[in-house]
Amino acid sequence: MKRLSSCLLTAFACLASPAPAEQAVSGGVKRNEDGIAATIAIRDHDWSHSREQWQQRRTAWMEALRLDIALSYDSLAIGAVGRNDGWGASSGDGTLNLRWQINPDASKAPLSLNLRVRHRHAYSDLAPSQLRKETGALWGHVDGFTNAGFQVPEIFLEDKFFDQRLTLRYGQMTIDDLLDGHQMRSAKRSFMNQAFSSSPAVGFPGSDLGAVVRWESRAGWDVTLAASHLDSTNLSESAEWKFRGGALFTAAQLGYNFKGWECRPARVQLLAWNSDAMPEFNLQPGRGVSLTLEQQLAGRTHSFFRYAWADGEAAVTDHFAVAGVAFDLRKSDRLGLSIAAGSSSADSNGWESVVEVFYRRQISKTLHITPDVQFVAGDGVGGHADWIIIGGVRASFAF
Repeated sequence: MKRLSSCLLTAFACLASPAPAEQAVSGGVKRNEDGIAATIAIRDHDWSHSREQWQQRRTAWMEALRLDIALSYDSLAIGAVGRNDGWGASSGDGTLNLRWQINPDASKAPLSLNLRVRHRHAYSDLAPSQLRKETGALWGHVDGFTNAGFQVPEIFLEDKFFDQRLTLRYGQMTIDDLLDGHQMRSAKRSFMNQAFSSSPAVGFPGSDLGAVVRWESRAGWDVTLAASHLDSTNLSESAEWKFRGGALFTAAQLGYNFKGWECRPARVQLLAWNSDAMPEFNLQPGRGVSLTLEQQLAGRTHSFFRYAWADGEAAVTDHFAVAGVAFDLRKSDRLGLSIAAGSSSADSNGWESVVEVFYRRQISKTLHITPDVQFVAGDGVGGHADWIIIGGVRASFAF
């Protein structure tokens, strides 16, 4: 009885106390590994743990300007097989991420200019992002990997105040970089399906003019408020600069980092959002909520669970649930398994589920190779078969 009471008291103490900053489930821009700051930080981590060696990779003028540049190239070959049909697609994505630290991090008000420039191109007649229409899936089998050509999806300023606990971001951006994230959200480094690398149940805009305010307390809480012009959706894989109409996307998010199971880092996150109507896409207004729970397990094992609900046509699913786990092996290898299911917001009888498994293997400091397998089932998927199997190989370079 005493042992049981002790265990219960320990569990309550872990749940009640916030995780220390150095142990908490990573917050902010690091929650999306495809973001500008995260891409630069991951590149530096993969190359070296030594600041001296990191500085040697920067030229004198880059050091003087406090300028960081990360170049990456990601390519994907993917195929889908159903009962009677088969499809193949391949594409590449060359991206330049630039961060100019106008005011240094050591100052009272750090200020940075952030820029992302990319070129997306298909190697074949079909880009991987177009595979969704061919197979009849509700959401994409991949996030990104389009044939959009040259794009400037992000150019924004980021201000920080009060020991970097207050973040202001404004400019052209992908607003979901700071919203609805989790540690395994990265189409270039982790799961490829949009169920895990994006969110079919949130009507996020594409790349548009917006603003984000985030406050992070020392007690583990963070609050994020965001608004963005609405020219396209994140599932349409576009980066618009047209600023047509007055449609807006607004969101509020509350997160809390704490010590969960066995006093390991955990996080709970609640997002509420609203999207105006988009007549040019024949979409009605929408709103919804998304609840995410993350828990670090034994060793370098991470898990996450999400349930989301949406009302209207701004999101392709109205009820959506996902659970996933990833095992970080060696320095940068990762094995991941995840499952998701959702019902169609346009068809009361429509549904879809997906299981995805991947293994990211670090070949060198600059190269990762990732085999990936997905099993997708649902109404109308793969024609009359209602299922398909997808296999792909992703190669990623970072400099």
